[in-house]
Amino acid sequence: MMEKKTTAKIDETKAAAKAVETKAAAKVEETKAAAKAAETKVAAKVEETKTAAKAVEEKVAQKAEEVVKEKKTRKPRTKTAKKAAKEELKPEVYVEYQGNSALVETAIERAKEQFVAAGHRVSSIKSLQIYLKPEDYAAYYVINQKTAGKVDLF
Repeated sequence: MMEKKTTAKIDETKAAAKAVETKAAAKVEETKAAAKAAETKVAAKVEETKTAAKAVEEKVAQKAEEVVKEKKTRKPRTKTAKKAAKEELKPEVYVEYQGNSALVETAIERAKEQFVAAGHRVSSIKSLQIYLKPEDYAAYYVINQKTAGKVDLF
């Protein structure tokens, strides 16, 4: 009798193992199907992205061609336009003191001439400050924060 019970138990265990095996196989098939569906979705997204990238490349190429054409058709600036833009209002400023009158521009020119006479070049002047002192009848100057001097104002 014990043998029948043991055989029945073995058969029962085999049946349970078979059921688990069948369930696992079904789960594997289900997972394979889900993976295949995900793979199809990914492939579709890749194709969609490639199409979008091509469209962007075409737009960029078209825009580059437009820019090149625009640069070729653009008129170059003329020298007269540059000169007109550079010309600024240059007011004449006079200093009057006890019946004497002097143009400030004249004092600036005298300072530059004195600087050049000292052996320097006009092109080396980077900054120029003029201090007018009518009571001394003089204009004091400082060039490039190094060279100082005095010129007659009147």
